[in-house]
Amino acid sequence: MEEIYQLWLAAVPRPIPEDEARIYWNCKEDPTPALDEGLRRASYLYIGSWSAEHEPENLHAGEGHCPANRLFSWLFYVGTIDRYQVPLLDEELMARLVELYRPRPGDLPAEAIELPRLESFLHRHVRLYLLPEESGPDATVPTPRQIVR
Repeated sequence: MEEIYQLWLAAVPRPIPEDEARIYWNCKEDPTPALDEGLRRASYLYIGSWSAEHEPENLHAGEGHCPANRLFSWLFYVGTIDRYQVPLLDEELMARLVELYRPRPGDLPAEAIELPRLESFLHRHVRLYLLPEESGPDATVPTPRQIVR
């Protein structure tokens, strides 16, 4: 059975210390009290899903064969390059995420929300800190959903 990855964006209201960001990005089980509190207070948006077939052949930031995979890849890159951090959602990051989310000719079919929903979420949460999460606050996928081709 093929594993499906889901992407939710979490807009966290406060900065997260670098040591806790390192734990987050390295998927460690160490305590992260500031991060845990931030995720409890975060606003969430379900973005979409992907499987191994959507992964790029060469792992580069912002690559992938569906919008959700590209967003995850870029946020991982921004969160781990130069220093471990939870990226601040500013106008530049917002523009990059919107650009990466747009469908591309080589995209494979994948579950994804419509671009205006993403743009609205990002605009409402500028100046907050953005994390990719595997599940939302209640671990359910909202509807409506669509398949992007």
